[in-house]
Amino acid sequence: MLKLSHVTFAAALAAATALASSPASAGGNIFLTGHDTDYHGYFGSTSAQTAMTADVNFVRNGSALPLLVFDSGSELADLLTSLGIPNVVVSPSNPFLDSVFDPATYSAFAVASNTSCGGCDLTDSDDANIASHISAISAFFNAGGGILGLAAGGNPDGYAYVPEAAANAGGFPPSDGFVETAAGTAAGLVAENGDPTHNYFPTPGTSGLSSAYQVAETNSGNVESVFLKNGSISCAGATGDSCVITSGVPEPSTWAMMLLGFGFVAGALRTAKRGRKLLRHSALATT
Repeated sequence: MLKLSHVTFAAALAAATALASSPASAGGNIFLTGHDTDYHGYFGSTSAQTAMTADVNFVRNGSALPLLVFDSGSELADLLTSLGIPNVVVSPSNPFLDSVFDPATYSAFAVASNTSCGGCDLTDSDDANIASHISAISAFFNAGGGILGLAAGGNPDGYAYVPEAAANAGGFPPSDGFVETAAGTAAGLVAENGDPTHNYFPTPGTSGLSSAYQVAETNSGNVESVFLKNGSISCAGATGDSCVITSGVPEPSTWAMMLLGFGFVAGALRTAKRGRKLLRHSALATT
């Protein structure tokens, strides 16, 4: 019985340890939203400014390094500066090198809202220029760099700089009625209300949006913002179509398996303890 309990314990401990260590934790955080938080925050919306601070804190994930900003105008950079967030601007209207995606220099990168929002800065070609650097973006993200994507508006490829990030569900979101989910609140994110908003997202796991994403914010059941923690990007080639994204946060089923594994460990320990007691009693009885 003692030998069997040791075997059971070893197997259970190995299984539980493997399950506990399986989620990746070195990758970056992503937050994508249909709000043009840059535009409204720049023009004084306190709700947008509060949301922007929370969004940036989430994607920077505790880093003090500056934020890399892709903006062909100045709304996003000026807003960040006014909020005390260090940033460096690169215009995607001009060619730029993969080397700008340097996790030793920047904590995260942020992409300004699309011009289809009305008054925002980035064109569809600007968005496409950013997305063409998918290999460098993947390496940056896998090294812990975060990604913040603001409103894509009417551009169906507005989030193509992140694989499986979504088919833009479009729509005409209202200005109010946005509610943060429990998962979003736990991540430190906040809902933005009082400002015109420009696109929804599909439900994670449908219409091209990876199931790795969690819903951060909704409006009447529609998904307004999504996020992902400690993720990683794997690419088979140089284009976003051949890349997949995963999250380092365990799914509920994974948590259940982990608990089951630790339950096996606890049971094995109890069995081993009973076995040792029986051996001691047997030894005493024969003396």
